[in-house]
Amino acid sequence: MEENNKRNTTNKRKRGRPNEKSGIDLNKILNIALKEFSKFGFEGTSINKVSLLCEVNDSLLHYHFGNKEDLWKKAVSRAFDAYMKESVATFKLLKHLSLKDTAKTLARQFIYYNSKFPELYLVIIHEMTHESHRSDWLIENVLKPLTLKTSQLHGMLVKKGLSEDFPIPNLTTIFFSAANSIFLFNYQMKKQFGIDPFDEKEVEKHADIIVKIFYPNI
Repeated sequence: MEENNKRNTTNKRKRGRPNEKSGIDLNKILNIALKEFSKFGFEGTSINKVSLLCEVNDSLLHYHFGNKEDLWKKAVSRAFDAYMKESVATFKLLKHLSLKDTAKTLARQFIYYNSKFPELYLVIIHEMTHESHRSDWLIENVLKPLTLKTSQLHGMLVKKGLSEDFPIPNLTTIFFSAANSIFLFNYQMKKQFGIDPFDEKEVEKHADIIVKIFYPNI
């Protein structure tokens, strides 16, 4: 009888919520997952590898995040949402500034953010090189909202005569690439030029240059 009770308890535990460590950090798991997706792409990343890096059981990741694609979407969404919240907060603080100073500050903020979290742009690069339902998801949920913010600000600058009316596809592609490439080519920067692009002084220098290039007349 006692042995049957133990067996029943074990079966119930298997059917229920998976055992987990106390104080599990879901945000840490999403950060680690995003780094793996940025390094190896979607196909080169596995739930098993992420769980090993997080020191949790596979079943725990499936319980909290679903399948690998669900984990990918949640990791990307968290990174993008963090940027959008930071951007909105920055914009609110800039209400007293002129339009040109607002544009410059937001450009700097975008560069500073990407220097801290380059993984999001790397994931975008992985997916934008080919057509897939993930690339479509990124366009709808990340790139369109980001491009909309950029195009609105650019439209205001053009209306005030503070910027040339460049086509949005060209402008956004060039700006996003210019803002991020130095961080993505981290190894080249260290090996060829002897600089650490993530060093605070180098980030500041890069932001200065980008602002001068894109806003030479304001």
